[in-house]
Amino acid sequence: MPYAPPRPPRAPADPRRAFAPGASVNNTAGALIAVVSLVLVEFVSGIVGLIGTSLVVSPFAHYGAGASLVGSFIASVFLAPFPFYAGAFLALAFLTPIARRSPLPTVLLRAVLAGAAGTIALALVGVFTGAFGAITSGGSRLVIDVVTNPLRNGVPFTVMLLASATAAWLWLGRPRRNRGPAPTSGLPGTVRPADAVPPATVQPGPQQPQQGPYGQGLVQPDPHGQYGGQYGAQPRPDQQQPPAAPWGGPAPR
Repeated sequence: MPYAPPRPPRAPADPRRAFAPGASVNNTAGALIAVVSLVLVEFVSGIVGLIGTSLVVSPFAHYGAGASLVGSFIASVFLAPFPFYAGAFLALAFLTPIARRSPLPTVLLRAVLAGAAGTIALALVGVFTGAFGAITSGGSRLVIDVVTNPLRNGVPFTVMLLASATAAWLWLGRPRRNRGPAPTSGLPGTVRPADAVPPATVQPGPQQPQQGPYGQGLVQPDPHGQYGGQYGAQPRPDQQQPPAAPWGGPAPR
């Protein structure tokens, strides 16, 4: 069995990546977009209702022990659902963030969990208000403030939070599939032209006559640059003839 070298141990994951400044900024931005969108929807719907009711009743007049229309508008849009806003924002910012690389079903599930956190926050506030109201109205007030009112407000707020979380996810950037580079072969301008060959800077010198073997003479090139002459041909007058046999003649027998 061949020997397999042991694998090097993996480096431990850096826990600071989960709490990087860029990630926390994106989580806070997604939570703000989702919650502020929910508040804007409630504000617009409350304004429409206030305008319609003010056509019949003065919005600043008090009738009986109840509050005015403006006071009821502020309480129903901002004060009463404020625990839900705060709970949903904290959940989306720190527990179930809206990450731009997360798929849409994961974002919707996190929005549902954030809506559940906001409903629980409404129930916790209802414990104090219900306990105070139970002194004069009986124990039914505690059940209303802890169970029925949080569910009555939390369910529609959670449905609207699904839409606002989707809008925040789209705003931050939907995940895109990793696509390879587009093929560029065959397109004009994609083939790099060959580099031009620079002209020669050194001019070839005149061809020197070659000496035949054993001093038999010189090889005279023809005018076309080919060695078509015969051994023993005489050089041209403008060329100097080296000695035919610099080592001397044959030894006498």
